Amino acid sequence: MTQPLISLRNITHRFSSAGRTLEVFRDVNLDIQENEVIAILGPSGCGKSTLLRVIIGLETPASGEILYRGERQIGLNPSASLVFQNFALFPWLTINENVELGLANLPWTDAQRQDRLRKTIDAVGLEGFEEAYPKELSGGMKQRVGLARALAVEPELLCMDEPFSALDVLTGETLRNETIDLYVAKDSPVNTILMVTHSITEAVFMATRIVVMQANPGGIRSVLENPLPYPRDEHHPEFKRMSEQLHGMITQTLIPDAAEAHHQLPRQTQHLPQSIPNVSMGRTIGLLEILENEGAMEVFDLSRLVDMGLSELLLVVKAAEMLGWVNTPGQRVEMTAEGRQFLGLNVNERKRRLNALLREIFVFATVLRMLGGSDHGEVDEETVLTQFALHFPHEKPHTLLRTIVAWARYAELFRYSSSRRMILAIKT
Repeated sequence: MTQPLISLRNITHRFSSAGRTLEVFRDVNLDIQENEVIAILGPSGCGKSTLLRVIIGLETPASGEILYRGERQIGLNPSASLVFQNFALFPWLTINENVELGLANLPWTDAQRQDRLRKTIDAVGLEGFEEAYPKELSGGMKQRVGLARALAVEPELLCMDEPFSALDVLTGETLRNETIDLYVAKDSPVNTILMVTHSITEAVFMATRIVVMQANPGGIRSVLENPLPYPRDEHHPEFKRMSEQLHGMITQTLIPDAAEAHHQLPRQTQHLPQSIPNVSMGRTIGLLEILENEGAMEVFDLSRLVDMGLSELLLVVKAAEMLGWVNTPGQRVEMTAEGRQFLGLNVNERKRRLNALLREIFVFATVLRMLGGSDHGEVDEETVLTQFALHFPHEKPHTLLRTIVAWARYAELFRYSSSRRMILAIKT
């Protein structure tokens, strides 16, 4: 077997803050070969994006080592480049200037840089936009600029961190196809791709090998080879079979068997550092309505019924399970007696019941303690965000804050002033 391009050996990574250490992932071992597309899948918080940054050298692991062509990698890997989810363009630079940034440190003449710039712009379909500024472009065109900037240096390893998730469905579909076209083209600089994605369909469509990660702490659960030839047809039976196989893996990662389910744990364990899924309370209650009408369902069937991506649906299921409203034995979702009881309540009774449930969940209990300890019954947003960053370093604090505020408003647990950026206690 040929020597891997990149090898991860027992990689463990932790975050430390204010004397507290949280493990992001543990003992990760993975070989990345040349001429393959690897997709990393897994639940939110399993460390997918952090692992990508460690591989590139943007972060240093707590232990283990990374080998590049058999030699230990120290610091940034100059043969790797990264395409960001949020475009990461400089608004004051033209498209040409944004793309050319990657070439600034290469020992080339101006003529060589301009030739590479022209070829890269042409390869990603940006002709005619060279003198435009990012504000003049759509999301899809901005991501083409990010891709062009990464490709301009002809990296041996092209890394992509959920590059299509911020785009509309049609634009994302176009760029996925064009990226694979670049990969399979014989004269293309794209040789090896490592991507993070939350979409099972995207992983099966693009990857030659799919890595499924687990959380708490993060690690590799399984690796699945994908021998389907390009171009791939999402309606092909083998495509569907592989998607369903991954559905099972991800489902088991996000909602374990009933013996491990949240509702069966001792009540006090809910006060351990525990985040909440980024879903609305309306959708969570809507899941109960579906189960009331349809009865218990397999997750895959439920996903098709509600026309929702599996990863997104599983977050809704996880939220309902956290509140004790559903059980998830195997890959089946069934409503509990508590869920049926909640559905039978009127609006005000639901608010009171949910208010009591949220008080037992760590993130809400944390905010309530902060409000109780303040002189005026209010806490500024930044103080809360700091606490979230401490307890959940692998999540986006602002996203978590928006979610808990929405849940708390529904339950009349506390209020939030967007103008003052303050969380306010509700006086009884």
